[in-house]
Amino acid sequence: MRLSISHLTRYLYTAPARSNINELRLTPEENLRQKPGALTISVDPVAELREMRDLFGNLVHHFEVEDRHEQLTIQSRAEVETRSSLDLAMRSMSVPLREFLSGDEESLYEFTTDSNFVFKNPATWREAVDVHLSCEKTWGALIQGLSDYVFEYCQYQDQAIHRMATSAEIQECKTGTCQDFSHLLISYCRALGMPARYLSGYLYDPGLDDSKDAEFIGSGATHAWVEVHVPTIGWVGIHPTNRR
Repeated sequence: MRLSISHLTRYLYTAPARSNINELRLTPEENLRQKPGALTISVDPVAELREMRDLFGNLVHHFEVEDRHEQLTIQSRAEVETRSSLDLAMRSMSVPLREFLSGDEESLYEFTTDSNFVFKNPATWREAVDVHLSCEKTWGALIQGLSDYVFEYCQYQDQAIHRMATSAEIQECKTGTCQDFSHLLISYCRALGMPARYLSGYLYDPGLDDSKDAEFIGSGATHAWVEVHVPTIGWVGIHPTNRR
């Protein structure tokens, strides 16, 4: 499927700003599931964009607005061709849990440990184990079971004002956004020793075509979901907010 993505971010300041340093991660990743095409990025006030790669290989554009300004507008247009990855999810259903990672443990280590917003604690482990005991003993079934648990026991709450919360806070209140649900699912996976990572991007919603009603929660804006590294297969996507 060929998609065109239009992104707009606008910051309005209560007082004039200057020496404003920013990093942008707006370039679609190239992998087996998608191939990026043309990309344009514009910034107002005008600033020179520089490129670099972060530790995860993402293309980052960074810039600085030195002069005084009262607002900052960032616009991008990107084209991407996607390919179905349903076969990966189906294949993961046949990978037994006794299949452990081999050869890639060191490169995947950071996806099994705590981070700024993902914490493993006894309560996390308890809830993850409860799900584990109720699932068939395959990687795919366990991943889906943990995602279903987040979907069933957490309430989605859209945020007009951005608020950063840890997985432990979301686990306690069971309320949050797609970002929060993703952090919580990652904490459950990592509690069981399953490498999991956070993804941010865009969710195509056919319901929004021709000005119809949305079919998916959180579509029409940047979105978050999770990928889990399954032995013999690789990274498999899972979407706890929409149970997909």
